Amino acid sequence: MIPSGTSNAEVYLVRRLLFVQNCRSQNKICNFQNSVAVQVVSDDEFMDDDVPVETPEGSNSGGSNQRRLMTHGKSTEENVIQFLQVFEERYGRVHPAFHIGSLKSAMTAAFNVPADLKRPLIVFLHSDTPFTAHLFCSQVVCSENIARYIDQNFVMWVQDLTDSRLQRQILTEVQSIFGTDGRRQVEFYVPDKLPLMIVITKVASSPQVFAVFQGDISPDLLMAQLIDAVENYSQTRSIEKMAEMEQEQRSMLREQQEQEYLDSLSRDREKDEMKKIEEKEKKVARGNRRGETIFLRGPYTP
Repeated sequence: MIPSGTSNAEVYLVRRLLFVQNCRSQNKICNFQNSVAVQVVSDDEFMDDDVPVETPEGSNSGGSNQRRLMTHGKSTEENVIQFLQVFEERYGRVHPAFHIGSLKSAMTAAFNVPADLKRPLIVFLHSDTPFTAHLFCSQVVCSENIARYIDQNFVMWVQDLTDSRLQRQILTEVQSIFGTDGRRQVEFYVPDKLPLMIVITKVASSPQVFAVFQGDISPDLLMAQLIDAVENYSQTRSIEKMAEMEQEQRSMLREQQEQEYLDSLSRDREKDEMKKIEEKEKKVARGNRRGETIFLRGPYTP
C-alpha cells in the first residue's frame, strides 16, 4: 500500500517501479540504462496494472494518474487541453504554459509577429513509456525557474507520443511544415529517445532546429542551454529588427514620394482649373466690351 499524503508524481513513480519489479519477476523484457529501469512492454499493460493506493476520502489521487495525456482521434486543441489537465493532476500547476493549438499555429504565434516580439519555439515531445519521462517532468519541466524562463522567452507546444498512432500523426505534421529532412530528424528520436525538447528558431523565413534536449538533462544544464538559445536568437532578432526598420524607412520614403507626386498633380490640376476660369472670365469680358461699343454707335442706318 502507498501511504496517504503521497504526491501524485510520487505515486506515479512508485507505480512504475512496482511495475518494473513485476516485469523482472515474470521474466518480461526490460532494459536498464544509467541504472534506471525503462519499460519496453506496452504502456496499456501498465495502465491495466492495479496497485492499491491509500487516498483520503473524496480524493482523486492515484486513480487520475492512469489517465492518458492525449487520446488518438481527438482534435489537437482537445488533446492539448487534456494534456494540461492530466499533467497538472500528476505534477501540479507549476509548469510552462502550453500553446493551445496545432504545431503550425504555435509557429505562427512564435514567428509571425514583429521582430522584437519573436520568440524561439520549444516542441516538447513526451511519452509515458520510459520511467525517466516522469523524472524529467517532475524535476525539470516543473522547475519554477525553468517554467518562468520558458514563459518569458519561448512559445511551448506539447505532444504526447505514448500512442504509436500519435507518433505517426506528429511525423506527418512535421513533414508538412519542415519537409522530409525535418521528419527524419524527429524520427531519429521517436519513440526510443523520448522525452525531449526541440528548440526551433526561424532565420530568413526558414525554420530550423537550434537544439535538442533529451530527458536525462539536469535542470541547471537545461537552463544554461535555454539561456544560450535566447541569446543566440536575440542576435538574429536584432538583425531582423534592423531589416524591418530599413524596410519601414523605404516604405515611408516611397509613401512620401507618392504623396508628393499626388500633391503635385493636385496643384497642377488646380492651376489648370484656375487658368480655365480666368480665360472664361476674359472671354466674357471681351464679349461685354463689344456689346457696349455697338450700343454707343447706335443702330445701323443705310
